[in-house]
Amino acid sequence: MTKGLACFLLGIMFFWHFSQPQGTTCLIALLSDKDLTVANVGDSRGVLCDKDGNAIPLSHDHKPYQLKERKRIKRAGGFISFNGSWRVQGILAMSRSLGDYPLKNLNVVIPDPDILTFDLDKLQPEFMILASDGLWDAFSNEEAVRFIKDRLDEPHFGAKSIVLQSFYRGCPDNITVMVVKFRNSSKTEEQ
Repeated sequence: MTKGLACFLLGIMFFWHFSQPQGTTCLIALLSDKDLTVANVGDSRGVLCDKDGNAIPLSHDHKPYQLKERKRIKRAGGFISFNGSWRVQGILAMSRSLGDYPLKNLNVVIPDPDILTFDLDKLQPEFMILASDGLWDAFSNEEAVRFIKDRLDEPHFGAKSIVLQSFYRGCPDNITVMVVKFRNSSKTEEQ
């Protein structure tokens, strides 16, 4: 599964890397048998709620203030600066992305994804949240899981409600949210 995901991401990265001055994040979750493989580039994030209501991170944000990313950027000859948020070359608030060709040309922003695989038999998931940083600027992982858990019976599994709540909390960024409810979750079994 990981090789197929890597090939898919390489295709996307090739297109964006060579053709776009603007950029984007990418967060992909693939379910295969009892494995969940998650790949991300940028600051979109995946979080899983297990059967006990715990928030399990499925990805790591790529932000310039993180030590690993900061060292990589400096080795490439770049810099980070703070103007309300940490930014690569004073421009971009994430350290990895698809596109952003002017920064890729300098090798300070890279398209390399993190790919993680999880055993769902061990995690016993109820649902997962896949969202852009607009949600995570307004909610912690734990807050988002609690908010969605209380709204799983809504038509959109609480996704629409949490987007509105993020907006009401003053999030100025775009807010994209997908909630995926697992079939073996306790609420699904009760229905």
